[in-house]
Amino acid sequence: MMDIKDITVREYFGMLDTSQYDVFIDILKPTNFYCGKKCMTKLLSFDEVKVMAKIFNNPTLENIKDMFITCFNIKGSINVSEDELFFNESVFALFRAKRFLQEFIKNTLERENKVLSQDPDPKLIAINAANRLAPFSHELVKIDLAQKFGVTPDDIGGWKYSKVFRILAATSIRDSVRKDYSELK
Repeated sequence: MMDIKDITVREYFGMLDTSQYDVFIDILKPTNFYCGKKCMTKLLSFDEVKVMAKIFNNPTLENIKDMFITCFNIKGSINVSEDELFFNESVFALFRAKRFLQEFIKNTLERENKVLSQDPDPKLIAINAANRLAPFSHELVKIDLAQKFGVTPDDIGGWKYSKVFRILAATSIRDSVRKDYSELK
């Protein structure tokens, strides 16, 4: 039987063969805890949530590290940097916290799709609008809301994700009701 010892994130990424640890990535129970801190998901900004989703689509060590430092509010000190704190944590803590963040993003995006999706307009389908606009959807949402509220898109990006989502959900439902009403005439 193989003895697996708890190693640091730095040791893990320094290994040539991580396979004996990789088996734990998808089986450890997700935990909202890293470097002694919790990720306050309700306080995440609209930009932070959208950037997290992009990171999980194309993860690198650097962007995962930066995401963890932001999400778990890891603060260094005179003696120890944020990077050092991240790399000196247990690799199992990394796996658990990463699964927590992945599940948070997955659930958030599923809720968005469920609440914000509408029947597609045949004309928009004909011009492939969804695929053409998809890379810019985050920015377009910020631009649209900034115009409605007389602020900058960067201001919208800094708003709490939950606030932006409530506005988008209310707008989506209102637009759906208006469409249904106009079809009754």
